[in-house]
Formats: sequence, C-alpha cells, structure tokens
Amino acid sequence: MEPRFTLRQIRYFLAAARAGSVNQAAFDVNISAPSISAAISQIEEQYNIQLFVRHHSHGLLMTEDGKAFFSVAKAFYDHAEQLESDAQGMGKTISSIVNAGCFVTLAPVIIPLIATGFAKTYEQSRLSFVEGHQAWLLGALRDGIVQIAFTYKFGMGRDLMFEPLGEVEPYCILPKTHRLAAADRIDLKEISDDPMILLDLPKSGEYYLSLFDIAQISPKIAHRTTSPEVARVMVAHGLGYSILAMPTRHTFAIDGSEFAVRPLAGDLPNLCVGMLATAETASSHTYGCVRKVAKEGLSSLLLPV
Repeated sequence: MEPRFTLRQIRYFLAAARAGSVNQAAFDVNISAPSISAAISQIEEQYNIQLFVRHHSHGLLMTEDGKAFFSVAKAFYDHAEQLESDAQGMGKTISSIVNAGCFVTLAPVIIPLIATGFAKTYEQSRLSFVEGHQAWLLGALRDGIVQIAFTYKFGMGRDLMFEPLGEVEPYCILPKTHRLAAADRIDLKEISDDPMILLDLPKSGEYYLSLFDIAQISPKIAHRTTSPEVARVMVAHGLGYSILAMPTRHTFAIDGSEFAVRPLAGDLPNLCVGMLATAETASSHTYGCVRKVAKEGLSSLLLPV
C-alpha cells in the first residue's frame, strides 16, 4: 500500500513536535510557517486524527494520538535518513539539525559556548538547544525529542550512556556583609545556624542536601527556589546563604547587587558534567562532532575528571 504522506510532511511534523511552535519549527527547518501548518493539516486529514491542540499562549501541545504518531514517525524518518546516508555513501556526514537538551543551571554557560563553537566548526549544520530539569531531559532523550543532553551525572538509568566532560566543585555564596565573607574556606558547620536558600531542583537539590549529610549537620532552610538567579539575588540582599555547583562563579546577581563567593572546606564530592545519549546516538558521527566541540569549549571551565 502506498503511503499517504511524504517525507517532507513527516519532517515538518517532527520539527513542530520538537519545537512546540509552528514559527520555531519553520525557523528550524528553514521553511515558511504556512508550509509547516499545511503539512500537519494534510496528515491529520489523511488519517482523521488530531496531532496537536493549538493554543495561542502555549503553542502546540501534542495529543495522545500525536505522541503515538511521533514515536512511529520518528523511527520511520530516522530509518529513511539512514537509508539515504547508506545509499549515497555518506556515513560520515553530520545531521543538518542536532537537537540537544541542557540542564537549566548549566544552560547559561554551556549553550552559548557549544552552540557558537559548533556553528563555526560545522557551518552546514546547526545545534538547536532546549533547557529542562533532569527528569524532563531523560524523558526527552527516550522519546527522541532531543538527541543529546548536557547535564550532571545523577539519576539517569542504565538505558542511557553518560560521557563525562569534567567536574565542578560545590561552593558557598554569602552576603557581602556576612561574618565569613572573607574566609579562605567555609566549613558547613560554621553556617549551619544561618538561614539557607536552597536551590531546590530535582536531583540537584538532593545533591546540595547530601553535602550537609556528609558533614553530619542539618541546614536551616529559610527559602526554596528553582532559579539560581533568585537564589543569588536573595543572598545578595542578605536573606541567607546558598550552596551552588556551577562552572562559573560570578559575584553579581541579576539586579546588579553583589555577594561573596567562597570555596567549601572538607572532602566533599564534586558534580560531574557530561553528555547523555542513547547507545545508538552515542555511536554516531554526529555525536562525535558535538563531543569534539563540547570538550574544546568546556575544557577551561571544568575540572578534569
């Protein structure tokens, strides 16, 4: 039976599903927005299904039928791309668009560095990033929404492959007027009675609290936030201290206020930063190209593993 769709329609549908927006999908595949909309409508009409719910404020949300169709369509399109590559002897070509995810707290550092380096090295391709917390990144990799994720090494399961790129040390940020703001190193026991602003993201929040478990003390959590910038602002305004583990250690909050950054005392575990992918993706030429750029771009920011 002849299929009632074209590869181009499938490509446009997959782009829309990944982007969650017709306009962003049009930008990603370098085509007009009406062409994206038309491809989606044609598939829906051919099979009498609804792939997306359209919301002006939220863009495109996949229906349950849409999610099922995405899974099958992605596998079909991936096989078609592989067939094309094998047929033309282009096994060493790189994908025209590489969809990557990044852990939210790493994104401000990793996305500009790697995306810029990738654009300079592989002008025929483009690295498209989306941010998320750990649980979302794992799901996006397993569902094929992203091909590669840059994240910390925790809670990833055995079905995905993690390749370390380097480590970051945990450190303390304090108000400029804090009694320990000029200390060489901060012992967690010295600040255990002070109010703490906990960066409470999935998995990373557990890591920060584990540092206090190692020191055999309990922090006095005054505030919780999922935003590193909110944590920095609150610290700068004297509402407490916080523990962070990020590649950069700037001393200014987003509103221009300043805080102190001090290393921690004791033998505390670092956080490992790396690339996460399925075994199939990790063996691809595209993955190798991204890895090369990532290692070069982050070598000066991360501690060696």
